[in-house]
Amino acid sequence: MSATDDSRAGRRRSRREERKEETRAELIATAAKVFARRGFHGASLDQIAREAGYSTGAIYWHFSGKDDLFLAVYETYAATRAREFDHIHEHDDGGPERARAYADQWMARLRRDPEFLVLSLEFLVHAWRNPPLREAFGHRVAAGRLALARILEEEADKQGLDLPMPAEDLATVLRELGSGLGIAKLVDSDAIPDRLFGDFVELFFSLVAEPDRDGKQESAPLSSRESITTKEP
Repeated sequence: MSATDDSRAGRRRSRREERKEETRAELIATAAKVFARRGFHGASLDQIAREAGYSTGAIYWHFSGKDDLFLAVYETYAATRAREFDHIHEHDDGGPERARAYADQWMARLRRDPEFLVLSLEFLVHAWRNPPLREAFGHRVAAGRLALARILEEEADKQGLDLPMPAEDLATVLRELGSGLGIAKLVDSDAIPDRLFGDFVELFFSLVAEPDRDGKQESAPLSSRESITTKEP
């Protein structure tokens, strides 16, 4: 085979790989819409394939089944959230106001797209009694927490702040607070104004950054899993 033939074969293989990735992305995008509209259990692979313009065989070519397809949908969602974090990190001013921007962005996303939070809870219930599936889902959920922890650590270093607890622990608390407020807002929207999460986060980081009279931070950082004990009198 000549060099020209090798080059043509390489281009054909490259185009086939590109088309496979395009098909996979189209299936994931369509699945996200169908899952959001009908729920995880209400959505069928036949319907997803039909709306995407493919056969169910195309789904099984790329995914082992509906669970695997949903995990891919969640991976795409987590990657989008990480990009949103990075955009705020790059374009907003630092300090408590930037921290608030993350919280406000989450509440705005929830207002636009409440279905995905409900869908994630539905899948968690589905995966709960299937340890391998639950673990696989947990790995994907952790991506958002780790992305936020990285940003918190970078921001603390930039501002010369000592966080009151390890960045990963703080990211976990803030993420779950946002999720909890989001769930409560779905049920009792009047009790959870959109500004509430941002108000708390801005106040929290204002207190973290506030120096005492000697110019030092008032809060000493806690080591991970450090317990607080009370001495006997």
